Amino acid sequence: MGDGIGGPVIGCLSNNTFEMLVTHFRKDNKDEYAKTERIIIAKIDNPDEPEYKETTKTDLEMALTGKFVSCNVQYRDSKTDALVCNVFVQKPPEGF
Repeated sequence: MGDGIGGPVIGCLSNNTFEMLVTHFRKDNKDEYAKTERIIIAKIDNPDEPEYKETTKTDLEMALTGKFVSCNVQYRDSKTDALVCNVFVQKPPEGF
């Protein structure tokens, strides 16, 4: 896909899946996205903790809940309807 979306993480569902409130979209996105999307992590980049390893749901909750993330969408999983994305933890945009 190659689309980009961003927003705050509102909850973690497993050790590699979370829900995000989609508040930001790249202007050149080819697909449309719901207000809330389920994200499966393909790869995560967190400047505070640069090494990504297998985590538990609790680890993921501590790392992501309430944080602003941007996601580079790889594809939508046809079985779960979740987006498989490369995830980047970021500082929230100004005025957020």
